[in-house]
Amino acid sequence: MTGPDGEKYAGYWEVTTVDEPRSFSFSDGFADEDFNPNPELPVSKNVYTFTEHDGGTRATYTSTFESAEGLQKVLDMGVIEGATAAINQIDEFLAP
Repeated sequence: MTGPDGEKYAGYWEVTTVDEPRSFSFSDGFADEDFNPNPELPVSKNVYTFTEHDGGTRATYTSTFESAEGLQKVLDMGVIEGATAAINQIDEFLAP
C-alpha cells in the first residue's frame, strides 16, 4: 500500500474461503518490505460478502481482531482513513 504522502507499507492476505460470487474470507496482516508477516502487529479476520440490491451489488466488509488492543493499534495507525480512501476508489476500478 502506498500512503497519500508516498510512504509504502507492506502487508499480506491469506485467503481462507471462497464462495464465488457470494463471499470470501481472509486474514489480513502487516509485513516487512520482503512480505514476511510482522508478528508484532495485529492480524484481522475478514469476510467480504456481495448481495444483489436495487439492481446493483451491495458489498459488506467485516473485520474482527483478537483483542480490543489490536483494533485500537490499527485505529491509531489510520485504518479508517486508509480503508475509506481505498473503498472510495472502487467505482473507478469497476467502471466500464
